[in-house]
Amino acid sequence: MPECASPLWPCALTGAATCFAGIEGMGVIIHGSTGCYFYPATALHRPIHCTSITGKDVIFGAEETLLRTVEELDGRYGRLAVLCSCVPSITGEDVAKALGDRDVLVLESPGFSGDFESGYLAAAGAIDFPGDGTAPGINVDGLSLLDPFWRGNAIEAGRLLTMAGTAPAAPFFCGVSLTSSSSPWTVGANPDIPSGKGAYLGMLIGFPAMKQAFRAIEDATKCEGGEVWEEIAGSEERIDAACDRFLRRHEPPRAALFGQHRTMEAIAGMLVRFLDADILGIGSRNTPGTSRFRVFSARDYALEEQFLEEEAPDLVLGSSFEQALSPSAAFVGVTHPIRGRVRLTARPLAGVQGACALVEDVLNACMDRESCGPSGTAGP
Repeated sequence: MPECASPLWPCALTGAATCFAGIEGMGVIIHGSTGCYFYPATALHRPIHCTSITGKDVIFGAEETLLRTVEELDGRYGRLAVLCSCVPSITGEDVAKALGDRDVLVLESPGFSGDFESGYLAAAGAIDFPGDGTAPGINVDGLSLLDPFWRGNAIEAGRLLTMAGTAPAAPFFCGVSLTSSSSPWTVGANPDIPSGKGAYLGMLIGFPAMKQAFRAIEDATKCEGGEVWEEIAGSEERIDAACDRFLRRHEPPRAALFGQHRTMEAIAGMLVRFLDADILGIGSRNTPGTSRFRVFSARDYALEEQFLEEEAPDLVLGSSFEQALSPSAAFVGVTHPIRGRVRLTARPLAGVQGACALVEDVLNACMDRESCGPSGTAGP
């Protein structure tokens, strides 16, 4: 059986809900209890519906409850998607048969079926768009409502593609509509949740990956990305200068990273490239892959606490969970959840501006820690 999600990272049900909730015109129904509904409903900040099945429904069947919910939402959306949670999946309820000939997409996505990414990818593969592969431009994928940076990533990817002489096509899966057409080609703002739409040309996290992606874009579209190359070169020079000034006064940081593996791998590479950072480890929320760095599964709060206590990093990139576990370290929020902060700007993590913003945050966090001392009190 696939590994279920932990308290540190949501399960397949939330992953599927995240994907479908980002599609304009799609109504999402969680067929389960209010407990299954609560997390995605509060984390995604989008209207999501629930059948709110009870103990009686479990015993006698929840078909009537489901049909009633579907009928209440009839006409409010272009299409409905029903996500089956643990209870109907375990009881073997035939949801498709109960819905009859209604145009409702049904997806088995119980929490025990896997992690966030598996649910997200299952939902991505379950829906087709008219005119797939016929739209001009380049698709942007890896956009997830759970990602604090999705809106900024979409804007930054569109800006760079336009600058390169092409245009952004469908944004998967935040802002894409049921009637959208996709392009034959795709670039990723988050390599851990590829949409599967179009030929993948590369990701936009970190300068090496960006360069590779835009070389592939030039080859595929025959456009000339001169302005993009100038911006990349100029930004690398500015980051080098800022990091050199930092390293003249401070030691390279000892860093620990937590989040989705491929994204954190790219960020770790940037920290090594610009700050000569010592990467103590990458705590992967999803299934770890091969890496030049130490990578471990970060799905257990106690194991995270033990790792951070033993390694004592002076820089932590991750979520509010890791911030709470390492109060004396410099902290940069790079993954859900990031709590206790007001976020109004569309700040990217991908692209040129995303790279500059990340290094800016890292340098400021490290300098603040140095000036205040590891304990957070004013230094000498």
